[in-house]
Amino acid sequence: MQTARKVAVALIGCGRRGVQALGRAAREAAALDLLAVCDLDEGRRLAAAAALGVPAERDYRRLLDRPDLHAVIVATNPRAHARIALDAIRAGKHVLVEKPLADTTLAAREVARAAHAAGVVGMVGYQVRFSGFGEALVRAAHAVDAVQLVVTRQRGPMNPVGFTPDHYAGIMDAATHSVHQMMVAMGGPPQSVYAAVTRGTILGDETLEFVNLLMEYDGGRRTALLATSMLGFQVPGVVQVVGTRGTVSSLDRRTLRVLRHDAVTVPGAGAEPPGLEAGTIETTGEARSPDGRDATVAMLERFAGLVAEPERGQGPNTLAEGAAAVAVTEAMVQAAVQGRRLPLAALYP
Repeated sequence: MQTARKVAVALIGCGRRGVQALGRAAREAAALDLLAVCDLDEGRRLAAAAALGVPAERDYRRLLDRPDLHAVIVATNPRAHARIALDAIRAGKHVLVEKPLADTTLAAREVARAAHAAGVVGMVGYQVRFSGFGEALVRAAHAVDAVQLVVTRQRGPMNPVGFTPDHYAGIMDAATHSVHQMMVAMGGPPQSVYAAVTRGTILGDETLEFVNLLMEYDGGRRTALLATSMLGFQVPGVVQVVGTRGTVSSLDRRTLRVLRHDAVTVPGAGAEPPGLEAGTIETTGEARSPDGRDATVAMLERFAGLVAEPERGQGPNTLAEGAAAVAVTEAMVQAAVQGRRLPLAALYP
């Protein structure tokens, strides 16, 4: 996508995700002009400047004072996301914030409200939304009128930095992609959350290692279930959608098997539902957009388009969606501790 003018951006946060994914994607995106990188750590910022071919800055507030800067990409530790994003919004800069949007629901909501009041574009870095698989799954789930959604995202133990009790980090840093995708497929945030979590099976500490998260819609008439763990060695991820007008399933997050039928209105053990049609949808997977581009590049191109043409509105991956995802993971941990269903309104009214 080519916009009338390039959107000038700066990268704040020069860790691996910031540089290798967002920074390189910003350089590749035709609609963006990466002006600078910023990090408190001298080694990281100088390495990022050399890798991306732009100047380095230690204090992000100096970048926010630049009149030639339109937007910032925030890829710091999540605990700093909200503070930096709010400063950028107050300076009139558009913001793309790496997931999760913030470390608390309160902070995430404050960012979303501030951006809305200031009239700036805000987006959260859920690039899977722009992938071939992500787009096809959402369309298919809506087409079958999803009632039950099941997603498993298993993995082996994380690096030491991932051994954390936080609801927004560690194992949930990757699983938040699924939380966001599930909410989009189900039509928005759930009404309530129930969860069971297991901690410390490896080191005997409070690290969040197993999660079973149930999101409830329409008073429990529709549900979305996420199962993820750090000990799921070589276990394939499964996606299953069951709706009133069909089913959708995938064992590889690339190929979707879709069954469509007319609504079932009478019992019929073993009988095929009326109007049954089966087929498959081959996608580009979770890493590539439908046209084969890197999904992160596609996300940044969309962000640039919204910044260049504000009349197009906020688009996908809004800050409100990001705040809802934070509310779900925060409610998840509280529901598990309390052993009860927790209305999301308790955190996200």
